[in-house]
Amino acid sequence: MRVLGVNGWPGASHDGAACLVVDGEVVALVEEERFTRNKHAYGEAPLNAAAHCLAEGGFTLDDIDVVAHGWDLPKLFGDRGLNWFADDAAALEHLLPKALFPRSRDPRLTFVNHHIAHAASAYHLSGRDRGAILVLDGQGEDVSTTLAVGIDGEIKTLRSHTPGWSLGYFYAAVCEYAGLGADAAGKMMGLASYGTPQDLTFGGALDFTDEDFTVGVVPPDLRSTGSTDEETATIRHWLRHLEKALPDAPNRSVRRFDPRVGRYTKVTDRDPFEYRDIAATAQAALERAVMALVRGLLRESGETTLLVAGGVGFNATLNGKLMRMPEVQDLFVQPLAGDQGVSLGAAVWCAAQEGDRIRPMEGSVAWGPQWDADAIRRVLEASGTAYTEPADIAAATADFLAAGGVAGWFQGRAEGGPRALGHRSMVAVPNPEGTRDRVNVRIKDREAWRPFAPSMQEEAAEALIGTTTPLPYMIVTTPVTEAGAAVMPAVVHSDRTTRPQTVSAEVDPLYHRLIGEVGGHTGTPVVLNTSFNGRDEPVVCSPRDALATFHRLPMDALAIGPFLVRRPDGAVGEARA
Repeated sequence: MRVLGVNGWPGASHDGAACLVVDGEVVALVEEERFTRNKHAYGEAPLNAAAHCLAEGGFTLDDIDVVAHGWDLPKLFGDRGLNWFADDAAALEHLLPKALFPRSRDPRLTFVNHHIAHAASAYHLSGRDRGAILVLDGQGEDVSTTLAVGIDGEIKTLRSHTPGWSLGYFYAAVCEYAGLGADAAGKMMGLASYGTPQDLTFGGALDFTDEDFTVGVVPPDLRSTGSTDEETATIRHWLRHLEKALPDAPNRSVRRFDPRVGRYTKVTDRDPFEYRDIAATAQAALERAVMALVRGLLRESGETTLLVAGGVGFNATLNGKLMRMPEVQDLFVQPLAGDQGVSLGAAVWCAAQEGDRIRPMEGSVAWGPQWDADAIRRVLEASGTAYTEPADIAAATADFLAAGGVAGWFQGRAEGGPRALGHRSMVAVPNPEGTRDRVNVRIKDREAWRPFAPSMQEEAAEALIGTTTPLPYMIVTTPVTEAGAAVMPAVVHSDRTTRPQTVSAEVDPLYHRLIGEVGGHTGTPVVLNTSFNGRDEPVVCSPRDALATFHRLPMDALAIGPFLVRRPDGAVGEARA
């Protein structure tokens, strides 16, 4: 069966993406933002993403059996009294117009419940026959939390919470209060480790039991009118309460024109770092609520395997706590946990319903576009960029890194999701500690307290992070050993944890070899790995993206396919001066 999974809708969505699943195997997946360069692709249909997936499979829409959308949009619009289309043909034309997707017939259009799509992405791709499923995000059509169980290919919902009690919206409200912006959960997770938790109830707004939580400041039956979600209303309830409950006033922001960057930017009254205790309190409250949910879910389901998806699943600190719960014997967090992942979830759910056997994830989400050496060479030469072609790109790049340089690493197929995992990465030796500040402040132009993550050969994981459990997706934090803290201080966070990626020679031989070549210089096969992008930009996708970002940011080198580009008339490591 051929299924084109999609997320995104013209004018009313975020994280648009497309995924092609053929006979239960993921053939391609990519996010719309990678093409349009509009981070999160707000309001954009996945036109470029869908076109790429079809081209990757050698198909047109005539060859597709089902287009599966990761939201039940007819229900969403109908429940709120909003206009919907007269039939599926009109809806499909609005999503994938014939002017861009010529076809002689329409494939079947299926709208999958949002949380079922999230749950399917975790269950069907985990490789487990059974497990307890936890979905946490802002919200779906009418829920924000879903507890379910997957057994023998079927997903059964056990219970849920409504949008007003969304833990995602709670966390977003505190982000907004601290001046980080509501769409900055990753920033607040990093900031939290610098603070000290205070009142986890936030002045009585939250209440916790051993197996659940309640919210006292947002009506559980909250329903917005004229809108497809309750986000604005829920965050407004929280902000009103936080102003009364917290000792610090909200960190208000304005947009001002910044001549330095030539555009409007957000300016806050205070440094968000001053809100680190509030961030720590929100993180601790989130952890307490979710761990209670997990205890109840595992007891009710009788399972010891936990499968997690939904945007809250990107909280690596929380995931680390879940992994270390005594009740959890096996944890799988779907690495495309946000809404880009429901394109994948909708596709595999439909395929499984039709009897296809789903091939699980095997340590990589590199399902995006790729360019061969000839195509990359043409881009380099057309741009007038000087380059060399070393005999061994991994060894040549490692030489640069060992000399103190920071390099872009552009290899193979692009990854899906927000984490660069060795295909569209920026890499450096994670020692000395000052490397973190150089990459944060001078190269990526972001807050100095933002953490970085290490990519390590899986053979070195036990010595550095004290575990041999494969952690290929950089989505779980772990404590760091004494030896690890000594050799990779630039990726050890203030709470003595890190968010590791363990790299397998079987799954990613070239990246594994780069890390090994670095280890030949330093004695430890580990690199600092961050996404290859500038501030407020999507991760680079194409060779042109990579070159533009390299020339704009003060990096030392770019390894792009088999070619090496060096910073003109500058010494390695000059960017730190």
